[in-house]
Amino acid sequence: MTAEAGDRLRAGVLAGLSLVALAAGGWWWRAKAPATGPVPAATVATPVVPALGEPAGRRVLINPDDGLIVGATGTAPEGHVVFHQESGGELADVSHVLWQDRSHLVEGAALVRQANPSADERHLLLVDCSGAGVLTVAYSGSRADGASQRVECPGPPTTLTLTSAGGPLQVRFTVSEGSVDLDARLMALF
Repeated sequence: MTAEAGDRLRAGVLAGLSLVALAAGGWWWRAKAPATGPVPAATVATPVVPALGEPAGRRVLINPDDGLIVGATGTAPEGHVVFHQESGGELADVSHVLWQDRSHLVEGAALVRQANPSADERHLLLVDCSGAGVLTVAYSGSRADGASQRVECPGPPTTLTLTSAGGPLQVRFTVSEGSVDLDARLMALF
């Protein structure tokens, strides 16, 4: 074999190894790359929290713009997690929790919670309950002063958006027809 033939053989082997290394690097890069692009409808419309008496699970709040988890409760899931958003649902930007209450309420009893926000501050009231009763949620100090909402227990969580009128914002929980385990929280919105 001449020197020229040996050089061509080495160049051919080197070119072949370079192509194999390039292909392996491309495969590795694609396998390890994070997902990009728009996030599919893998979001929830509002924060979801487990009701009292409900088995512990993982509930999360996901930002639909970037797919990042904003908040989570419960234990980590064992397998894949699938999220669903109803069409037209919006994600509330929660600043912080003003108060949270988990209480057992019996028929005829009332629970009143209060916050002292400034005028025109927006809040998200999340109410969930379990038990065999009907819960009435009434609020005052908001733009919809004196309004109330009936919540069937057990049932899906109820969310209300309240805009402060400038004075104390009071939320009153009363039960009729039995007793309920209440899980409620008032959160400030951005």
